[in-house]
Amino acid sequence: MSRRRIGIHGATDESLQLIPLLLANPEVEIAGVFDPDPDALRSRLASLAPEIAEALRGKVYASAQDLADDPELFAVIDASEQGDFAETYGQATERGVQIVTPLVARLLWCYGATSDDRKVELLQALHEVVESYNLTVDTDELVRRMLEIAIGATGADGGSVMMLDPESRELRVRWAIGIEPELWPKICLKIGEGIAGRVVEEARSIHLRGKADQHRFKIVRERLDVESALCVPLIHEGQILGVLNLHHKLRADAFTEDDLKFTEQLARLDAQIIARAQEHEALRSQANRYAAARELRQILAGKAPLRERLTDLCRHVVGHAGAGIANLYLLDLDEGDLYLASSSLDNAGLGEEIRIAIGQGVDGRVALTRKAIFLRGPDDELAMAALPLLAGEELVGVLSVQSGQGAPSGRAAEETLLELAAVAAEEIASLEREARRQARATKIGAINEAGIRMISVTDPAEVVRLATSSGAMVLEADHAVLRLQNEQTGRYSIRSYFGSADGRLQETLFRLDKQLSVDAIKRRTPALIRDLREERHLSEYSRDVRSTMAAALKRDGAVIGTLALYDKIQTDRFTAGSFTDQDLTLFQKFVTHLERALTNAQFHAHARQFRNFDEDTGLLNETYLHKRIQEELARAGGRPGAVAIAVCRIENIDEIKRARDAAFARKVLQRTADALRAHLRDFDVAGRTGAAEFTILLPEPGFSTSERVFALARSVADDVSKDDAMNQPVRIGLAFGYAAHPEEGTDRESLLARASEARIRMI
Repeated sequence: MSRRRIGIHGATDESLQLIPLLLANPEVEIAGVFDPDPDALRSRLASLAPEIAEALRGKVYASAQDLADDPELFAVIDASEQGDFAETYGQATERGVQIVTPLVARLLWCYGATSDDRKVELLQALHEVVESYNLTVDTDELVRRMLEIAIGATGADGGSVMMLDPESRELRVRWAIGIEPELWPKICLKIGEGIAGRVVEEARSIHLRGKADQHRFKIVRERLDVESALCVPLIHEGQILGVLNLHHKLRADAFTEDDLKFTEQLARLDAQIIARAQEHEALRSQANRYAAARELRQILAGKAPLRERLTDLCRHVVGHAGAGIANLYLLDLDEGDLYLASSSLDNAGLGEEIRIAIGQGVDGRVALTRKAIFLRGPDDELAMAALPLLAGEELVGVLSVQSGQGAPSGRAAEETLLELAAVAAEEIASLEREARRQARATKIGAINEAGIRMISVTDPAEVVRLATSSGAMVLEADHAVLRLQNEQTGRYSIRSYFGSADGRLQETLFRLDKQLSVDAIKRRTPALIRDLREERHLSEYSRDVRSTMAAALKRDGAVIGTLALYDKIQTDRFTAGSFTDQDLTLFQKFVTHLERALTNAQFHAHARQFRNFDEDTGLLNETYLHKRIQEELARAGGRPGAVAIAVCRIENIDEIKRARDAAFARKVLQRTADALRAHLRDFDVAGRTGAAEFTILLPEPGFSTSERVFALARSVADDVSKDDAMNQPVRIGLAFGYAAHPEEGTDRESLLARASEARIRMI
């Protein structure tokens, strides 16, 4: 063990008397002595002994800062009248330098074997330790020294101080003399077990003369090398902190009643000192934890990308775990397992997906039970820790720590890691909530923007193209397929695809889409399938597709098509992810926009289609037909036989409507229009010019317009009369008129007026 460097602050008579004793102790080394008048100090040292002055050559300082700056300084004996070293040089105490009074220094480092005549002096020194306001002495150092005092004052061969664990209610060795350190972690006694356990149970001392009765004291492992023992409880303010054990190997009468009384006095003081030291240690540990937690919050609140901040988090944790390894696993809410989000290792290979199922291994078990697991090495140093990250009742992830060289030990190390885990959980949960909120807001904004863009488009083909491309990009899908119903066949065919699939994959995807489209049409509500492997009827596609969302597209309550998205793209993973419930909600919003856009585009397409056509019959409307007549008259000029006009009228349409209904009357109207269309020449033009009237433009009718119109009337009448369903209970009555240009009119109005006169009637 390296020697401990001790500094002296203030050259008083009391502190100078310690110098020869400190120089005689092989375990310590005087780092330096501070005095405002260094020359006077050197003279005083020379008066003590020349060899002391020689030993301290170059170690007399005119500035106390020289002591505080010593990186290997272990402790400072503060003998100044003001006692202000800790206050003035706080940076030294922050890095663990102990500040003690001269009397405490004498107790710790200047006594060798203790005789009976020095017991009073020792107790006085212990009293001063108890009264010390700024008790910064390391607890193990105090425990070791108090055990040495007890052994020296009573003549014991060895002994131990066992502390009571407040959580497990078990006694464990804190320090021992005469027992190999390797055995300390293995010694554990329950209350009532063994001599020490009996002392705790009964809260009274035991003076053992001769071998202990194995059955009486419930001794698990008998020690054959102990002939006598003193076992005294360490009690402070009515609370048992532990037990002070002293033993002798050879003599059954090694300890007297005076030794027992002295040991009990010593134990009372020891208990007070330990309680004070534990309190100070707890405060120091708490301050360290707060500092570590504050720094961790600053790391996570930084402006660097989240991945970098999480890496810094792991490295910060490693700094409190002996320069080992820290891995951060976060809970994937969609998959229900843990994934490696960050590590303290350089080039940790985070591109490779590392996942742990809940309950799998130590880390998975911690996620399942939500309880921390600590593993310790043979010297009680921290070896491994797995800590649940809990934000309230919410599991955020697991922090896994493996300690390296210089691993910490004791409860303080565990508490620091637990504090860091608690802070990390709160901060990460807050960051994830904010990230989810921003992502949702961004996606909603993108969906609304896409909806506006689609609704502004009047071309149905452009709408379906935008639907798949925008839907895939906004909802982070790898593929998007849109189907629309063919009005003629009633089948739902693919109208748009967005994605990278080709060849076999595209064929598989389209087969899957056909099946999902049938399901969506039957279901009529949007649906999410997180994992195709869990759907028996779709499992054959799970090798190529993992997750999907599909919805039926409706207009006026009727299904007009389907939209399906496949495989969620995840930027931090090489494999496809699963869509979530939140994705389904956003998908429903997008589908609503798409339905409106399709309705709007269809309306505009319909308007364009029927701007020149009659909506009921599909023939030209009156306005456009009149325009065509005017154009044809202009082309014909005054040339005879160049153009003629015919009019066909359903004369008894009102009677038909009364006999049946308006819907049937519309069917009669359509049937007549179809018959006209079927028997016109390719260049003849027909249009609807009244409720039950049709006008036909006949370019180049020939020299006998009447024959041309009569032939047309006979063909149309024969066609209509063959449809018996249309002629029950009233047969359709048709009237035809015609006018030839220029014989019966030279302008459109006169020709139409003449053609409106019925010349041919057919039933």
